[in-house]
Amino acid sequence: MKNIMKHLFLFVSAVTFMVACTDLVDEALDAESFERPSEAGESGDVAGALQGTYNQLNAFSDQAGVYALQEHPSDEMMGPTRGTDWSDFGIWRQLHLHSWDPSHEFVFTAWNILNTGQLRATQVIESSGATEAQRAEASFLRAYFIYNIVDLYGQVPIRLDIDDSEEIPTVISRSEATDKILSDLDYAIERLPRLATSNTGRATYEAAHFLRAKVYLNKAVFTAQNPEGPYTFESADMQEVISSVNEIRNSALSLSESYWDNFVPTNRTESREIIFARRNEPGNAVASVQNRYKMTLHYNQVPGSGGGWNGFTTVADFYNKWNDDADERRGKALPGFTDRHGLRVGFLQGQQFNAQGQPLTDRGGNPLIFTAEASLLYSNERAGIRVIKYPPDPDNLNDGLIGTDYVFFRYADAWLMQAEAYFRSNNVSEALGMVNGLRVARGAAPLTTLTEDLLLDERGFELYWEGWRRNDQIRFGKFLEAWQNKPASSPHVVLFPIPQRAMDTNPNFVQNAGY
Repeated sequence: MKNIMKHLFLFVSAVTFMVACTDLVDEALDAESFERPSEAGESGDVAGALQGTYNQLNAFSDQAGVYALQEHPSDEMMGPTRGTDWSDFGIWRQLHLHSWDPSHEFVFTAWNILNTGQLRATQVIESSGATEAQRAEASFLRAYFIYNIVDLYGQVPIRLDIDDSEEIPTVISRSEATDKILSDLDYAIERLPRLATSNTGRATYEAAHFLRAKVYLNKAVFTAQNPEGPYTFESADMQEVISSVNEIRNSALSLSESYWDNFVPTNRTESREIIFARRNEPGNAVASVQNRYKMTLHYNQVPGSGGGWNGFTTVADFYNKWNDDADERRGKALPGFTDRHGLRVGFLQGQQFNAQGQPLTDRGGNPLIFTAEASLLYSNERAGIRVIKYPPDPDNLNDGLIGTDYVFFRYADAWLMQAEAYFRSNNVSEALGMVNGLRVARGAAPLTTLTEDLLLDERGFELYWEGWRRNDQIRFGKFLEAWQNKPASSPHVVLFPIPQRAMDTNPNFVQNAGY
């Protein structure tokens, strides 16, 4: 468990080091004075500026910032306070309870990460020395950063004169920003290369089509008169989803032989599904996946790696949706991993064991039994079902910098997006066939019928803890419901507030309703 203030300091320091550009200090993005990276247009260092834009993605692998906003408010994740551990001035509880406000630290952190990314991408696009290929990559990256801003905040600040650091950015609406994303993606798709046989960590034709499908799938949400809905899913938009996913299905991608091939340290070569990811190398993980297991594991698990931080759990309501023990996504002993460090993958419930099969204890000598019951305020070390999506590498436990690639876009998600588009186009039989094709590949029994609730459940089974759940719950109209330790929410929380520090420095913003 890391003290939150120490954690935030390290996070900001790490991002600053990784991008080697503008400091993320206590100012809102709109007030900062950005310079063109290395004066790329004049000096020709566009490649370095483009790499800096890619490096901005590294912050997504942290458990705070963007990831925290996408997962903690959903029904997949919860951050219990354990004694004095993980209290952190209530910052995690507020996310779970949907009680954040414009001063919430992660609301500001994510805002700066995303807006810094979209600004750097724009600097590359507008650099006089950029090639068409570099502009295509930067257009994809800008589309992805703006997509996340649109999803989380609904308003996007745009600097019309990129060279004027004193300019107060104009602010475009959610609908206008959606059109801008699609325009960037259309430009990128015409110019990006096809996906190679393994993850290159660069923008590709298939990655752009994946994001295009994601935008059209959510277009009803992004253009609704009220952010909380109701949403009208147009047939033409669903056809665009189907069309873009067909471009992905016509590539060399397919469902992986094993679900866990997508998340093991050798996922770059084992997975058949990676569309877009950050490449990590052993000992040089720029977007390390270690947070994904350390943030949930108990202190006494994974010897040699400094143990876990004993933090986050899944939500019992989400875990209880699973009803098929044969579904490998729920969890299993993973050969080459469980037999070497004792950890299963998936959901960890009940007594935990070491590599020798001996039962583990907590720091007080109590059996380390993970339970579904967990309190936001008063939990012990054992409360809460834990989740392992990326297993630790038994060959690299000492420094935690394992070489697992950090996945953003996966083929199975594209598959389910197309199934949803068929479903919303009233082609339920086609959607059911696709869902069952995925379920059978994962070892689960096929469904006999398909409803909206079952379709959302399937997305949860396949994509849990990958950063999509909040987005999915909003689109399916489930985000405001009550679940473990959370009452029903006010409709305004489907959008986060514009950070107060951004409001204070840009008069063009109008605070989102409810804040």
